[in-house]
Amino acid sequence: MCSPAAIGPAVGAIGSAMGASQANKEKRRQYEHQLKVRERKWMQSRTTYATKKVQFEQEVDFANIAAQRAYSRTQKSLYDARAMALIQNESDFKSSLQEEGLIEARAAERGVRGKSIARALVQNAQGLGIKQAMRRRGLTASYYEGRQNMEDVNRRLKGTVRKSFGKVALQPIADMAPPKPVMQNVGLTLMLGMGQALGAGLSD
Repeated sequence: MCSPAAIGPAVGAIGSAMGASQANKEKRRQYEHQLKVRERKWMQSRTTYATKKVQFEQEVDFANIAAQRAYSRTQKSLYDARAMALIQNESDFKSSLQEEGLIEARAAERGVRGKSIARALVQNAQGLGIKQAMRRRGLTASYYEGRQNMEDVNRRLKGTVRKSFGKVALQPIADMAPPKPVMQNVGLTLMLGMGQALGAGLSD
């Protein structure tokens, strides 16, 4: 027959064991929730990083295309300037030859010879040389300006690539898993409570 003194501690032991079991269930539920939140955050970080990586690659592609277009425009401009200079040089050379022929024809009509005609021919040649020198100077200035433009484009391209890379330089790292909860030992709690109940029953 069970001692009445043991009933209270026995019921208390069962209640403690049930409370420990319930606390363990709550801890497990919270731990599983933390793991799910961690996994969701990790998936979101990876998706965001993948999107940024695609954007980085697109920005670099667009920057390279823009740079190539700028290089092409500069090179075309320099090519056009050289072609125009060649056409103008040829035109000036023909004009100079015609002028030389006119000088000699006028001198022959007037009977002028010697230093006078030589001086007129030299002046005509000098006029051609001055035009060519000015054109050469303009072409040199265009070349340096074009090179400067290309260097500026190259600097802007590198700056854009650097800025874009800054968005994907650091890859996301998963957070550390939360520590596992410390569970209560339900069996030990019940055994200790029953041991106390048994002790109370024996001492009665």
